[in-house]
Amino acid sequence: MKTLVQFCLALGLAVAGLSLAGEAQAQGVPECIDSDKDGNPQATAAWWGRRSAEEKKYISELPCEERYIPMVCVFLWDPDLRGCTNNGVAEYRADKACTAEGYELLSAEHAACKERFKKTFVPPFPNPTS
Repeated sequence: MKTLVQFCLALGLAVAGLSLAGEAQAQGVPECIDSDKDGNPQATAAWWGRRSAEEKKYISELPCEERYIPMVCVFLWDPDLRGCTNNGVAEYRADKACTAEGYELLSAEHAACKERFKKTFVPPFPNPTS
């Protein structure tokens, strides 16, 4: 009987541990925000822990290749984090789309393509009043 109780207790602790690990991972540092793969995970976690809820939202809700954009806005202390992030994402996506269409970087055609793209761009973080 004592062994069965110990087994059940150990099983319960293991399940609780897995549940807590999943919660910690879900709320932990997202992938793709540390450019130094051999860096200091504790420093990255500390940096992430100092981010506001708004900063965390903008960083974690973008695809990996775009997560640097709100981080640059944070680094620049841009007071309009939403606008800075949306503008950066628009530039990034426009550049990527126009390059894929074959326009040479820094050409007048590429610049015109980017302007056309941005006219129809839907920002990832629209204003709540829009």
